[in-house]
Amino acid sequence: MDEEKLGEMLDNLFLLYQLFQKNVLKYKTSNGRIKMSFAHYLTLIILKERGELSISEIGTLIGMKKQNMTYLTNKLVEDGLIQRLHDMSDRRVIKIALTGKGDEYLDKWRKSKIEETKEDFSFYNDKDMNEICRSIENIKQVFLRIDNGRKNF
Repeated sequence: MDEEKLGEMLDNLFLLYQLFQKNVLKYKTSNGRIKMSFAHYLTLIILKERGELSISEIGTLIGMKKQNMTYLTNKLVEDGLIQRLHDMSDRRVIKIALTGKGDEYLDKWRKSKIEETKEDFSFYNDKDMNEICRSIENIKQVFLRIDNGRKNF
């Protein structure tokens, strides 16, 4: 593997991440939204897609240590967006689930993000937007293959 090409790819990924955070994940508290980090939103999204999960499972999915996840989930519980569920067969097992308020909040956040993104991308034509969508999908597929490859070892 060409190390120079790999270094260039990493530089571009870091820049892409920074630009994505700056331009898409703008933290605003408008529309009654609670100011939260991307990790908070990602936790809500994962719970909506996958249902009940343990703190460790969520942490593994977003790449965060358990002690940091505990702090993060405490904030979401405090805001009423998630709840802790005790396993009746084993009280030591605690699952985390999205509440109705959390589901509603996430839907409002998503709609708001779509509106903001519409403004940001309004100057692109349909051809450009299709190319952007294909490029993002390709990048996602590459990282899914990497992730799946790691699980096989």
